[in-house]
Amino acid sequence: MKRISFLGFFILMVGCIHKSDEFQQYATAIKPVKLGEGTLSVDGVQWNNVYVSKTKELYLTKMGESASIIHKMEMVDDTFSNLEAIEFPDTDPHSDIFINSDGDLMLFSSLMQENTLDTVSDWNIWKSQRRDGKWQEAVPFFDTNIAGNQFYPWLTDSGNLYFAITPHGSGNSDLYFSEFSNGSYIEPKPLPFHINSEKLEGDAYVAPDESYLIFAGFERGQNLGKSDLFISYNTYGQWSTPVWLGADINSEGYDGSPFVTEDGNYLIFTSSRGSTDENTFFNHYIVPFDPSIYSEASTTLDNYLSNIGNTPQPFELDKITTDSIEYGGSLSLRNQALYYTKAAIDFSERQITVSNFENGMFQAPIKVSFGNTSFKDASDVQISPDGESLYFKMRGNVAGDPERKDGNIWKSIKENGSWGKAEMLPTAINSTLSEYYPVITSSGNLYFSREHQDTSYDLYVSKFENGTYKEAVRLPDYINTNLLESDAYVAPDESFMIFVRMYAEGDLGVSDLYITFNENGIWSRPKNMRSLNSSGVDGSPFVTSNGKYLFFTSTRDSENPEAFDGHLDIYAVRFNVSEWK
Repeated sequence: MKRISFLGFFILMVGCIHKSDEFQQYATAIKPVKLGEGTLSVDGVQWNNVYVSKTKELYLTKMGESASIIHKMEMVDDTFSNLEAIEFPDTDPHSDIFINSDGDLMLFSSLMQENTLDTVSDWNIWKSQRRDGKWQEAVPFFDTNIAGNQFYPWLTDSGNLYFAITPHGSGNSDLYFSEFSNGSYIEPKPLPFHINSEKLEGDAYVAPDESYLIFAGFERGQNLGKSDLFISYNTYGQWSTPVWLGADINSEGYDGSPFVTEDGNYLIFTSSRGSTDENTFFNHYIVPFDPSIYSEASTTLDNYLSNIGNTPQPFELDKITTDSIEYGGSLSLRNQALYYTKAAIDFSERQITVSNFENGMFQAPIKVSFGNTSFKDASDVQISPDGESLYFKMRGNVAGDPERKDGNIWKSIKENGSWGKAEMLPTAINSTLSEYYPVITSSGNLYFSREHQDTSYDLYVSKFENGTYKEAVRLPDYINTNLLESDAYVAPDESFMIFVRMYAEGDLGVSDLYITFNENGIWSRPKNMRSLNSSGVDGSPFVTSNGKYLFFTSTRDSENPEAFDGHLDIYAVRFNVSEWK
């Protein structure tokens, strides 16, 4: 029964289907209103919404004394009545209903035993045909066993099936689809990572033509309540970044079980709004709905970033974050482009790379050229706050000194939309030692790391005054210790700095992120950002210019994060600097 409670309260479910004249009384509603108050909506422990316009029936799941039970109600004279339980075996729980538009095919999720050899108690998808008004004995939907618990099936006009899978022993549900091809179902594939986060996603209503889907997401970047509703659009087989349906539809409670009526005019869903954690109940809500109004927002960078949550997650899996080495992500909101370093497994080559954001997605990464020259040992790239200059580290290429191999800091200025010739910064910054990881502030001051034999790496700043860089100064000893300090991101107004410290006693990992604040020109004692750090390598921090998102590099998902195994990834997490003061 613990699993049933989870379904009832956490994985909210399916939708409904109707014609506009059937719900005309709700046509002028501005915000969601209760559907069938007093008959359908009765402050109960119930979920799911599937309305079949042809038969004027609404299907839902109610919690019984010992198991969840599928029910239906009839619409008579604009009122729901005649609550009736569907006669499937009452010893097992059933939930998550789909009914086709003819009202003669039902899919649902159940704990029923699939066959006499089935020894694993898990949720699977079942189907039942309706003959002579009676639902027949259900049979498993898939011919072969699918690992994990399967919930919330949704069938489209093409025959493709969308559903949620929760792995055994996991509380995290993701959305999948199984393509119907040549009369059979292909092995399920997960929907893209920007839909499936590291938190729970479920309750996916999919438009019959698969042009969009609406689902319930938990603890995403934009969440008003415990679960909220989001919409994603399918363009030529590519699902867009989800758009939050907003505070007018979502609530501070659980919102789920979305369903769009057959005419496309209304959204019906289940919500726990008005209840409490001590007495959680659900009602059914309806609101006039136009899915197209969210389409434009789905292609914006602001919307893309709004899906970044409070838990660090790999950024753009399989496109930017791959099995190779990527680090140092620097995102320009003005240019709508992410600059970072891609390196060979042995770091023998390092290439500054960019992924441009276009049509709602980050595009395939390309190498960055400076004045038509592409360098093979350039890295640590950072973009200026105004998006007009790139600063980076490069070994060699020093004019007039071909033997020199130390790292130096270079700059490139944008010229007619392209990056101009790279220029090495003056000796006030670049010494015969190696300099790394430059970051420029709005005042023009440049912060960077310098390698020393006795202290490994230390943090420096070169003040920009009267158009020239002053001799670089080492930051205080309580920031620079005898350990390695590097990778300093400094806010454009120099109000705070995030940097890396390595091998410190008591830290979580090999290297941890630290934060320090500038108060009247004095940097505060650094604080370990423990909730973001891991047991591995964490570094290369960068905060977007609006202050909302932190990008950094980590080995946390490597097979052996403590011992570098040639696998660095770029992560992103929602950020609020005031929470660290």
